[in-house]
Amino acid sequence: MKVIIIGAGLAGLTAAWELHKLGHETTILEARNRVGGRTWSQKLSNGQLTERGGEYVFPTEFEIRRLSAEVGVPVLTHNVRYGRRTVGTSHVSFAELNETSARLSSTLTTMLGDGLDRVSVDDVYSATLGGNFRANPLYCRIRTSLAADPARISAEAAILHESSSANGYVEDGGRFLNGNQSLALELARRLAPAVRLESPVIGVDQSRTGVQVTLADGGSIDADAAVITVPFPLLRSLALGFDLNPAQRIALDHRFMGTAAKLGVPLTRVDGDSALQHGDQAWWSWRSMSADGENRVPALSCFAGGEATLQALETVAGPRTWLAALQEMRPELVLDGDPLLTDWTSDEWAQGSYSAASLDWTADDIGAFKLPSGRVAIAGEHTGIAQSLNGAVESGVRAAAALRLLS
Repeated sequence: MKVIIIGAGLAGLTAAWELHKLGHETTILEARNRVGGRTWSQKLSNGQLTERGGEYVFPTEFEIRRLSAEVGVPVLTHNVRYGRRTVGTSHVSFAELNETSARLSSTLTTMLGDGLDRVSVDDVYSATLGGNFRANPLYCRIRTSLAADPARISAEAAILHESSSANGYVEDGGRFLNGNQSLALELARRLAPAVRLESPVIGVDQSRTGVQVTLADGGSIDADAAVITVPFPLLRSLALGFDLNPAQRIALDHRFMGTAAKLGVPLTRVDGDSALQHGDQAWWSWRSMSADGENRVPALSCFAGGEATLQALETVAGPRTWLAALQEMRPELVLDGDPLLTDWTSDEWAQGSYSAASLDWTADDIGAFKLPSGRVAIAGEHTGIAQSLNGAVESGVRAAAALRLLS
């Protein structure tokens, strides 16, 4: 079977790899001049590698860890208190994190059992922690990670299924040895010459016997099937000559795109805190463990989530405001070169960071993409419950399995 994969991010490359192992012929069309999509590793001016996109591989994210082991891409520990960041001068204990998380889940379960719908993350935190919930360090953390307004996000999706803790929280987030983009690069190396860069797609159509993909340059490619893995806003803008199945249309209508920015900061000196969260704004900074397992890397990584935070940090104008805020929060910071800012809002081929589940989301949406729409499967973090690197890989595996039904 000939299959066209639209998008060479982790979702698309995973789908192509799974289909390749089954003996299918794949063509991977990527709009950018690189593979990896929202995984993008780059060196700072001091030579330290930083992540401009996806950062964490959590211990219970088994699919991406299986894939990385299969193709020989090692995982290192960040050794960062991801869930217990310092806010002010202290951080919560592991026991307190687990106790508060259990209370939040219990409150949410009760609310859902009472028949409440459209329950937001803010609703649950308020009911559990009281009127001052926004000052709670765990709320500061989830507000940042969601990359969108928590009052607009389904609590059931965000709290009961969140990537870092859905299978129990373990505080040992990982990263790939040579940068998170290295997994995509290795998959692309193994799949070459099937990968075609700078080949944006504008339309997809299908018949009972095949599919046709239209490129921006006016050309077209025919195949037996296709997998569409472009980010959520680009999927919305594709000219589809067919209807997605009803469950998929509903599931996509229940999502919206969040936005985030990253800042990589080369340094010669900084304080000793590995994970520091801003108390008022939705951003934090951390310093990962190096490959030697003893020393931390000579750089800070920073993540800001949500439109309001990006506006406050003036990311559209460059790193100056954010860097000043960082130096105020970490006065011991001494730079070793220029910081590297990535604002995913302005990225042409993403138009945001990752998607969020709206208040209309329901658990029925989870299984919406297990089957293809005709000869076309849809993949990407927006088609699953985990808006993470692992979520992208899971979606690629699922899309390949869906197309096996056509064989």
